[in-house]
Amino acid sequence: MEARKPRRRAGITVAALVAALTVPFSWQVATAADGTVTGDKSLGATDIQCGGTVPVTVTLKAETGIAGNPADIELVLDRSGSMQGQPIADLKAAAKSFVDIIDQATDGSLNGVIANGSRVGVTSFASDASVDAGLTGDAAAVKSAIDSLSAVGQTNHSDAILTGQAELAGSVPGNAKKMIIITDGETTAGVDASAAAAAARAAGTEIFAIGLRVTSFEAEIKDWTTDPDDGVHYFFAPDSGQLQQIFGTIGAAIVVPAATGVQVVDTVGSQFSVSGAAASKGSVSQNGNQLTWSIGELRTESVTLTFTATHLPAAGGGTLAVNPAVSYSDAQGRTVAFPNPTVKVHGCAAHIDVEPEHAVNELGTPGQTHTVTAEVTDDFGDPVSGIGVTFGVLSGPNTGAAGNGTTATNGLTDFTYPGTQGLAGLGTDTIRGCFTRANGNAVCDDVSKDWVDTTPPVVTCTPTNNPSGGTVPPANNEDGFYLLSATDAVDPNPRVFVRDTASAAVFGGFPSGTKIKLVQAPGAAPTQKPGAGDINWKITLKGDALVSAKDASGNESAPVRCNVPPPPK
Repeated sequence: MEARKPRRRAGITVAALVAALTVPFSWQVATAADGTVTGDKSLGATDIQCGGTVPVTVTLKAETGIAGNPADIELVLDRSGSMQGQPIADLKAAAKSFVDIIDQATDGSLNGVIANGSRVGVTSFASDASVDAGLTGDAAAVKSAIDSLSAVGQTNHSDAILTGQAELAGSVPGNAKKMIIITDGETTAGVDASAAAAAARAAGTEIFAIGLRVTSFEAEIKDWTTDPDDGVHYFFAPDSGQLQQIFGTIGAAIVVPAATGVQVVDTVGSQFSVSGAAASKGSVSQNGNQLTWSIGELRTESVTLTFTATHLPAAGGGTLAVNPAVSYSDAQGRTVAFPNPTVKVHGCAAHIDVEPEHAVNELGTPGQTHTVTAEVTDDFGDPVSGIGVTFGVLSGPNTGAAGNGTTATNGLTDFTYPGTQGLAGLGTDTIRGCFTRANGNAVCDDVSKDWVDTTPPVVTCTPTNNPSGGTVPPANNEDGFYLLSATDAVDPNPRVFVRDTASAAVFGGFPSGTKIKLVQAPGAAPTQKPGAGDINWKITLKGDALVSAKDASGNESAPVRCNVPPPPK
């Protein structure tokens, strides 16, 4: 027989048993495997509109120790004659409740299936032992075997333990082996059971025992168990009415809760508000955007925390993590990780693009206007309608021109303004388009518009009157009197220049309407002198005259020829 610790304690009392039932037992059985907990987080939508809602589900999936680490459990039940009446009835009820505990613990559902590889069998004993239900996952079959027990005969503990252990010895090698023995009296048939119990323990079987109304034989029963003094493997029941609680306590010790003292703290992103928080198990409290989910105990089950996250338009859109921070803690010190799904928030105005980026207009045509188009888009580049856009010319010849518009379904709105005519209209306008985001911040884009003048003036050189204002000379204009005229679409005062075809001499610029007398003197130096009477200038050239006009932008017309009459003969 194996070396054992001294047995000094009596079985657990009823008062101690009731107290024990109020605390989890995952810490009490060192040989039991720990349960597992995994976390998940999912969103009810992948895409929402600005200001829309998204359902959020935080899930804990738990497995008790027995669910993840299967066990074969043999119930070794006393059906001797002393169990007749209420004791055998209470034993049946308690043992069937134990089967239900194992049924639910292995897959989270009380469905008649002892799942995930665990099994339960029934051995009963009186004068000898019998296998009433082989190890099976069929909970109904096990409970039916329990219901069929009838109390008659003596008490053979050795045969009971040997028979129960034979069932466990033939079970799945990887399964934990557990035996629960209940008896209400001394051995009256067969031999002392200590050797059989020692052999079972040596083979790896964990033994629990319940002594019903026993007194002088209690030390022997305790000696069969895995640990007589830990308060978990041996229980004393003064009457059969305590069996239900005791079997429940043993079931809790075997099952091992997946976790106790569970707390999940879910912090929702500041881009959202939180409403409708509800937990399928435990309780949930809310402090602003922080949800605290508390669960006393997790067994084999899947539990959820659900709530609705409502997007705050002022936070802007884009790809957002709804609840990026989720922390988990439990009394076992586990760490559970959660994924971080995101939602795409569409339709929040985020960007503005004003086009054309740069444009050039010829100012010379009267009634010139310039149009810019603003496009407002969200974080994904999609158009946003109904957004008010303000436009203004910040600098340039048209400073102060302003307007506004509202984006259509294509995200576009236009602004058109007229160009200032004349020289004051030349230059570069800086045009800005802006909208205001929901958070009050303005988003703007600047473009430019060059107003230019590249069209040269129109110049003419036509015969005019003599100094006294008389009649215009005949067509050959032998007197050389000319009117210099120039017009320009932008410059109201283009200047006129006279060039000598036979030298490099240039005279001017003259204002449009200047009257000159041209004189040809091939041997003399070109000169310009004030004219007489109605003639403004007398210009002496070596050859004929080329007349052109230039505006303030530097555009110069093609020259026109003004013939100089030859000198008198």
